[in-house]
Parts: sequence; C-alpha cells; structure tokens
Amino acid sequence: MNVKELAERLEMDEGEFLELTDIFLEKSLSDLNDLQAAIGRGDPGEAIRAAHSIKGASVNLGFTEVFEAAKGVEIDARENRLYALSGSVDSILEKLHRISECLQTKTFRVPCQGDAFGSITSDVRSVE
Repeated sequence: MNVKELAERLEMDEGEFLELTDIFLEKSLSDLNDLQAAIGRGDPGEAIRAAHSIKGASVNLGFTEVFEAAKGVEIDARENRLYALSGSVDSILEKLHRISECLQTKTFRVPCQGDAFGSITSDVRSVE
C-alpha cells in the first residue's frame, strides 16, 4: 500500500495524510517517553494509557506494525509485566523512526517499506 492509497482510504489527499502522520509521530514519541517513564516508575496504568494512545493512532493511519507492537505492550502492561516491555518499546521507536525518515525524504520506497507500514509494497511513488 502506498501513501496515496492510505490517504484515499481516509478520504483525504496525500498532503493531509502526511500532515497527520507528522502529528502522529510527534504525539507517539511523546507517548513513548511517557511509556518509558511509566516502566521506570512501575506504573502499569500510565503504561497502558500511553500504549493505548499509540495503538489507536497507528491503526487509524494504517501503520499496522506499530499498532501490533503497541497492542502487545498494552496487553503486557495490563498483566503488570512491565519488566517485559523494553524490547517492545525499542521496536516501536524503531518503527516510528522509519516512518519519520520516509517523511523527511518525501518518499515511501523500498528503504522505507517494512515493519512500520505493514503491507506497503515496493512500487510506491514519491509524494512530492
């Protein structure tokens, strides 16, 4: 799936989608910081809230792999397994950075495909 398809699915143009994605990244990085702080404090309630926020925003934009990773974090936090979250937090951060890199280059090509986007294919075009 490419940016145009993701945007069309949300009934918006590519520019609007990219703007929403930029906001998503900013908010998700903030939520990820909150999540890391909650893990450090041993606060499962805050960890659940932060993971749920990332999960909801990512599924709404079509970032299925971010959604799946955040969903796993939320489940572990609900079961008070905060000790198991550091690898998952790192995975979410990596996926967010990959999305950010793609936005900065304004291209969603092969180097930008993969985990963060789920089903994005190699035939996507530049979104200039």
